[in-house]
Amino acid sequence: MTALEPQYMIILKKVLAERFMPFLPPLLNTKKPAEEQQEKQLSRAFGGFALHKLLDIPPKEAAASVVDDFDDNGIDAIYYHTPSETLYLLQTKLMKKDAEFKQVDALPFCEGVRLLLKQNFTAFNSNVQKRQAEIESALDSCNHIKLVIPFTGAKVSDTAKKFLQQLLDDEDLDEERLVKQVEYYTAAEITRDLLAEQAYKPVKTDIALQKSQKIEIPRVTYYGIARLTDLVTLHIKEDKALYERNIRYFLGSSKSDINKAIKVTLRDDPANFFYLNNGITAVCDEIEPKSKNPGNGFKKFKIRGLSIINGAQTVASAAEFVRQNPDKSIDEAKVMLTLIKAPADGQFGKRVTKARNHQNPVQTSNFASLDENQERLRQEIAHLGFDYHYRPEVLAAMGAKAITLDEALRALAAQQSDPRYVVWLKSDPARLANPDSTEYQALFTAALPGVALVNAVLCHRAIRELVVDYEQKAPTRSQERLIYRHGIHAVTATMMKRLRSRIGAAAIIDPATIPALISQPLDLLRQQACDFGQQHLLWVGPLAYFRNQGNVVAFLADLMEMHYGLAADPAITPLRNIQNAADVYPRKRLIDYLSSRAPQV
Repeated sequence: MTALEPQYMIILKKVLAERFMPFLPPLLNTKKPAEEQQEKQLSRAFGGFALHKLLDIPPKEAAASVVDDFDDNGIDAIYYHTPSETLYLLQTKLMKKDAEFKQVDALPFCEGVRLLLKQNFTAFNSNVQKRQAEIESALDSCNHIKLVIPFTGAKVSDTAKKFLQQLLDDEDLDEERLVKQVEYYTAAEITRDLLAEQAYKPVKTDIALQKSQKIEIPRVTYYGIARLTDLVTLHIKEDKALYERNIRYFLGSSKSDINKAIKVTLRDDPANFFYLNNGITAVCDEIEPKSKNPGNGFKKFKIRGLSIINGAQTVASAAEFVRQNPDKSIDEAKVMLTLIKAPADGQFGKRVTKARNHQNPVQTSNFASLDENQERLRQEIAHLGFDYHYRPEVLAAMGAKAITLDEALRALAAQQSDPRYVVWLKSDPARLANPDSTEYQALFTAALPGVALVNAVLCHRAIRELVVDYEQKAPTRSQERLIYRHGIHAVTATMMKRLRSRIGAAAIIDPATIPALISQPLDLLRQQACDFGQQHLLWVGPLAYFRNQGNVVAFLADLMEMHYGLAADPAITPLRNIQNAADVYPRKRLIDYLSSRAPQV
């Protein structure tokens, strides 16, 4: 069991403040300092959040169940769930990361439960007393009484568990309806539920196939002829959820000759569309055959968890055509549809997706869509108010709040101590975008927080914008201009290391503050880069120079030593003389040391 990570605590508090605090019963004690009252309100709202997620009840109803206040009696929320005839009693703890639920927390809760079961309402605050009739009715009619402890800390202490169990086993209570096990709503479940808010909901639908056939082994598969209009209707209804496991979203008819050809066929010859199209492949969790219409030969299938993994361009292009040509019928257009029963996020589903799409003109980076870590990042980042596009698609609403996979790759690569990333960004960026490469996996680790990715991109954007401005203002065809153009990754990587503490913070950086933060040190850095360029680039052009690993390592070593103010550091000289054949790149120990010593701004 681990505590709620700081980035998720920020997201949680945002959700609590926006969705639950407005519906809480008023605080009884308003004499506390404003900051203390705000923290108390967040703590109270946490009980509503837990009930909302555990029982799937509206936030307003969940928040209204909160009885927590400064002078409560250990019970923070009381809710009677009619469908299950269960009375829920909660004690919530919105804790600091290293805190744990202890005996001192459990004892008041145990005492409060005992008093409530004895219906001793005089011992409680007015939040409970106002609901006395409602609670008495629940105690009279419920079949189960369940204790729930939502908490964000690292663990529940053994002594706390001991006292809670003693309460549940107390025969003097004479209450057989008490569920004999406490339910803990932990950081893992909180994180899961927060991310699930931004996940695409599973697609449930009916699909009709003509001349359908079934394959039983090794995978249950149905294939047949589908009406393209049915798929267009599904596209309009479900949007991106229909393509959750596809490697690309719709690229747009203006971006693809294939998509243009699809629309031409629909316009001129829809009856022959079936013969001119490769067909569509989808995976799904469940396929259930239903009735067959003897009149047209179509058989209905009930589908759950549908995801089109090949053919997104066909369906989306057809939908775009229908939208642009409302008077043009495509009722004659049909397409071969293959339905494979396999979890889209399982290994077989990923294997099918990759194999079927390898037959099309796709880039290696497109297969990042099969990396579940990318979807986790998208969900986190959505909570922060940004849109992360890790699949290729038409980005009609690109702007400051939109982040692409390419931007993410470049920003994360610029933070690496390994100087080869600077070279690869210049000479072989596709290497970093390949999900099977060790370089990609080093960038997109399972531990990478969404907030850190957003901060890295915001900082990277600001640095690049200033460096590009330096280039444009430099004399035409001058070496200075070429150093900015071709050495931009080296300059950016050197500055990004000075922003590690801000990038790694649990909150989003205000983009408006970044230029003022970096302009002075970056101006010094670009001058130092130009000075070193004059020394290093005597016999080779900047383009060739910054594509060469040995050159870049030497350049970065000198630049970081100067810019980070480490020229007098006694550790530098011995590190310069270490050459170890086992190191993955020259001067590894020196570069790693210089990177680690970057002064933070």
